[in-house]
Amino acid sequence: MVKPDMQPAAMPPSAGAQRSALRDRFMDPRTLISFLILAVVLVVVLTHVQLDYGASLRAISQTNLLIYAAAFVAFYLSFVVRTVRWEILLRNTGESNRFGELFHIIILAWFANCVLPAKMGDFYRAYLLRQQTEVSGSKGLGTIFSERALDFLVLMSLLVVTGLISFRSSVPAKFVPALVVGLIIALAVVVGLLLLRFSHRRLGSLLPERFRERASRFRHGLLSAFHGRVPLLLGLTVLVWMAESARLYLVVQALPLHVDLNLAQIMFIALVASLLTTIPALPGGLVLVEGGIITVLVFFHLTPSQALSVAILDRIISYWSLIVVGFVVFLLSHRR
Repeated sequence: MVKPDMQPAAMPPSAGAQRSALRDRFMDPRTLISFLILAVVLVVVLTHVQLDYGASLRAISQTNLLIYAAAFVAFYLSFVVRTVRWEILLRNTGESNRFGELFHIIILAWFANCVLPAKMGDFYRAYLLRQQTEVSGSKGLGTIFSERALDFLVLMSLLVVTGLISFRSSVPAKFVPALVVGLIIALAVVVGLLLLRFSHRRLGSLLPERFRERASRFRHGLLSAFHGRVPLLLGLTVLVWMAESARLYLVVQALPLHVDLNLAQIMFIALVASLLTTIPALPGGLVLVEGGIITVLVFFHLTPSQALSVAILDRIISYWSLIVVGFVVFLLSHRR
């Protein structure tokens, strides 16, 4: 039986049509506004923050390339773990997909998140899943939202734990508002999942008739994704954030900084940076993430120039390398 929202996928669009669609999204006024905001923030940072750019560049020039290469490996290992986790989430909903095709889709989705605001890469991922597999777009989007819920809840749990360890049970006042907002969002995520689980009929009745079937498939993808191997899913999510933390640790070790940061502090800094990427105003959290890394590192007694060196090298891996790799994969996939 053909799924209703699979019908458009019967004849996949040509490479030119898909390239035009992504180009149109890139030229969308909302996307251009996000880059305008980015330019304003960048100008403010460069003109108002006192940084010794020469000292930062000298430190970067002395980077241990072997350790820095290991940071790249740690970062892209996180995508392997994410793919395995998504494969399990889809399997819990009754779908079976190959690792390779899911890995390819995730790389393209993260590339889209780097160049488009509002986490549009997640919707692009659901679109690609529908085009390249037999999974309906609504169900696929549900599994993506379940993955995001796992990511955020585990992220906030680790952030609170590492924060308490780093600050010896007394979180500084400057970090409290961000933690409070994060915890409120985490609570909202849990409440939302419970409402979908126990009040879906009442919520569904509020939707127009034409949306109810898709909403039902979305709910099935979202909630059924948690119906098996929950401990394994939680373990894989922790492993994702450990890989993110390992990347930042290796970046710090690759630089001649001679600083003493313990594991909890490194994890706290990496998790703060990851939390900032969830802010939808800017693609990939550009500038906000760099500013967050510098702020937290300076709080842990690095000089602003040292912190800038870490931020630059870390974002070369977590942002700019993704643009290069994702763009190459995007071109190759359309050529194929």
